[in-house]
Amino acid sequence: MAFTATDLTAIEAAIVAFAKGERVVQVILNGEEIQYNRARLPELVAFRDQIRGEIARATSGNTRHRYASTSKGY
Repeated sequence: MAFTATDLTAIEAAIVAFAKGERVVQVILNGEEIQYNRARLPELVAFRDQIRGEIARATSGNTRHRYASTSKGY
């Protein structure tokens, strides 16, 4: 499943809501509503890290470099 910056923002907003004292938060990802309670906070943080990693890999691109080597043939 490809995640977007909007998905990351939704997850981070849920984590902030827990920090503000909410007991249950709802996150909508790809049209699906998921509810998290405080007990699932570590799972939510791990999910945030996964999304961050996938977005970073998708935006980093492939940066291969090729270097030519020449000699005079001695």
